[in-house]
Amino acid sequence: MTLEDDFKELEPQAIRLADVSDYSNLFNRYYAGLCGFAEKIIGDNYAEDIVGDVFLKLWEGKYVFCSELHLKAFLYRAVKNGCLNLIKMTGRAEDRHLFYQEEIGGEENTFLLAVTQAEVVRELHLAINDLPPQAGRIIKLTYLDGLSNQEAADHLGLSIQTVKNQKLRGLGILKKRLPGKTLSLLLLLPYFACYN
Repeated sequence: MTLEDDFKELEPQAIRLADVSDYSNLFNRYYAGLCGFAEKIIGDNYAEDIVGDVFLKLWEGKYVFCSELHLKAFLYRAVKNGCLNLIKMTGRAEDRHLFYQEEIGGEENTFLLAVTQAEVVRELHLAINDLPPQAGRIIKLTYLDGLSNQEAADHLGLSIQTVKNQKLRGLGILKKRLPGKTLSLLLLLPYFACYN
């Protein structure tokens, strides 16, 4: 039985991608997180291609899912399998596997950790995209891109005080919307070289 067969059999409270807007909303919610997840496995060279292939397969497959959780599991499993297939095809399977095992250890734990990290980053991106435009740009530049307040001010052609004010405004909104641990991750991102 294949993964696709498992998901075709699930019918209660079925989730179907009935039209383009359903598919588009799903794509917008999961694309960035899935790309980050794929990059953890294979690097950034083919991550977007693999995620694009998964979404194409989803669109063409007429799958039915019993819940959002099953849909999410399908997406992450399909991306993981796509990455592993690419590794096999390119002949780098052993090197990548050794690197991956040494880096974190334990294949299943590594998979779960990568899914968790991708989901947290996805939540951050969604929350930041909902901020007022200027505050969102400043949060992205200072936390996700690692620029200093002065560098962000220079980049946007704003005063440093405007950057500081908008940054505080954005953080205040995020504090209300994000769970504490997710917000803490945002504040720590500039200190983790592995994120970039």
